[in-house]
Amino acid sequence: MNLLEHWLTPNISLTDFNDRAIVLRYALHLSARMALVAWVMIVFLHLLFHALGLLPYSVWQGIVIGTVMGVPLTLVLGVLATTVVGRSITALADARLEYLRQSRTDMLSGLPNRRAFTEELTADERGVLLLLDIDRFKQINDRYGHLAGDDVIVAVAHELARLAGDHHLVARIGGEEFAVLFRDMAMQDARLAADRARCAIEARVIFAGGQTIRVSVSGGLAMIATGRDYAAAYSAADRALYLAKGSGRNRIVDEGELAALATANPPATEPSAQAG
Repeated sequence: MNLLEHWLTPNISLTDFNDRAIVLRYALHLSARMALVAWVMIVFLHLLFHALGLLPYSVWQGIVIGTVMGVPLTLVLGVLATTVVGRSITALADARLEYLRQSRTDMLSGLPNRRAFTEELTADERGVLLLLDIDRFKQINDRYGHLAGDDVIVAVAHELARLAGDHHLVARIGGEEFAVLFRDMAMQDARLAADRARCAIEARVIFAGGQTIRVSVSGGLAMIATGRDYAAAYSAADRALYLAKGSGRNRIVDEGELAALATANPPATEPSAQAG
């Protein structure tokens, strides 16, 4: 049975069902094999019924009639069934892929979400993690409205996507919080890249609801290296981000500065959600 199934199933990939010409060739190929199997069964059954004396007509007449009627019918039904089933399978696969894409994408910014960001990280990932937060975002929402706040998030996302390019990884991981993984980059280079992003965002004029808005961002940097997983790097980058906000905002702090800046600028309280 396995040999018959293998012989009856020509090689084709799921994505090939999106090409009508490939589907037609596949359907004809498969249907021809099915028709051959049907013809062999017609001949066998006629010979069997003839041997048992159950055939009311000549065995050759039966084979000819069965061939003329059965083989074309098998071909037509095979082509139709293969095309319909193939298209249905492809539609279901495309729907599943779209669902997976949406479940991993932040619908507002178009960036990957937190889940996609963490799943994208490999066990041997090396580089620098940047956590970035829009300064005083709640005040933006309160003053200009939530639709304007959405426009701000989209504008920041565009700047970060442009910075990240195809090599680095960028995501929106919270309300006004973003993450960037600078792959295979030293801290000094990542610091320069993060500062370029900060300056680009600060200089960008955002048009929202008839208003022009300018925003700034604060960020924290931490290394992802051998023996240090994402969770540890995230914790260090988060502390650096907290310190960047507590020491004036609109700045980038790397984890190497934590001790010195914490001593020079001890925050009295942790920044609240309203302060941003």
